[in-house]
Amino acid sequence: MIGRISAGRRAVPLAIFLLFAAVLISYLVYSRQIAQELRRDALVFSRIYFQTVQAAVSPEGFTAEGEFALLQELYALGIPVVQTDLEGNPTLSVNLPFSADLEVPADRERVREYVGQLDASNPSHVDETAGFIVHYGEPAFLRRLKWIPWLQAALLLAVAGIGAWIIRTSYQAERERIWSGMARESAHQMGTPLSSLVGWLELLEVDAGQAGSGPRRDPGLPGDEVDVREEMRHDLRRLEKVSRRFEAIGRAPELRPVDVPEMLRNLSRYFAARLPSLGGRITLETELPQVAPKVQGEETLLEWAFENLVKNALDSLAGREGTIRIVYGGIRAGRAVYRVEDDGDGVPEHLRSSLFDVGVTTKRGGWGVGLSLARRIVVEVHGGVIRLEESDNGAVFTLELPLAEDLA
Repeated sequence: MIGRISAGRRAVPLAIFLLFAAVLISYLVYSRQIAQELRRDALVFSRIYFQTVQAAVSPEGFTAEGEFALLQELYALGIPVVQTDLEGNPTLSVNLPFSADLEVPADRERVREYVGQLDASNPSHVDETAGFIVHYGEPAFLRRLKWIPWLQAALLLAVAGIGAWIIRTSYQAERERIWSGMARESAHQMGTPLSSLVGWLELLEVDAGQAGSGPRRDPGLPGDEVDVREEMRHDLRRLEKVSRRFEAIGRAPELRPVDVPEMLRNLSRYFAARLPSLGGRITLETELPQVAPKVQGEETLLEWAFENLVKNALDSLAGREGTIRIVYGGIRAGRAVYRVEDDGDGVPEHLRSSLFDVGVTTKRGGWGVGLSLARRIVVEVHGGVIRLEESDNGAVFTLELPLAEDLA
């Protein structure tokens, strides 16, 4: 489905370009033809005026040659003219849209029918004394020009239709991308506690048969002792949080005062015990006060936003040695400021402006959902600010969260 939409979207810019080119060209041709015809008509009218005035001031009036020349100028206007007697029998025709020989009965009948079309759109000129009637119509050029505005309108409607199609398909593609990304994110969210549970089970199997297999010392893990059973309980609670997160992101959350430093310390402890399996030789440091002003928020979602930033930093370090820091930055304009920093490769310049958009990622095979979710949680749910700071080393994300006192 996404492949078909993407292929269609790639063809759309070319289609829009061609349609706009067609509208522009038709307008230019239309305008040029009008200018040329007006210029030619002005020339013909000037000649007719000249010959009429010349005949009026001449003692001889209109000569046969003058009348012939004047008729030729009138014929050059391209106006279809049929002259008939008072009974409607054609006696002369010029500039007809079809070939006709008035000596041929079938052609004469066709011209009589055409006279009816001319009289339906334009009043005829009757000279009962001389016994003739002049019927006229519109020049072929004018008939063609009448279709140009309709053609342009059709092309513009086509452009509008393609624009509507782009919006619709973009919305569909966005939804497909979000659903796919959410599925990937859910698997990613559950992957950490599940892999940790597998590791704890392996440790329990190693300790099988030994008395008191709970707390144990392991040089590969941070701290002096790790209570395997307690860590397994943490992972099970983590799985419960994952289910609550996806439930909370789909509805309007109830905001309550949240102790962010305590929440971040718990998050840091959880990651610290699992860093050896998540990325070798990575240190997670925190600079958090024991007491800080609470923010108004939904703790499950806020923890998710910070966790996504930490995981983004882990991905940036790509398993090599490095440091991730979570720092409290004080109060700024009624908001509590926190930073998540790493000393990885940073963010490429061409991605900085779109880094929080769905589908934008610096990882090969990534879905670009984590940072988009973090922005949604911080900005749309909590009315805060999240941004990527300028940095010479690694990536620095700043979060500003409204204080509970300001929103109570």
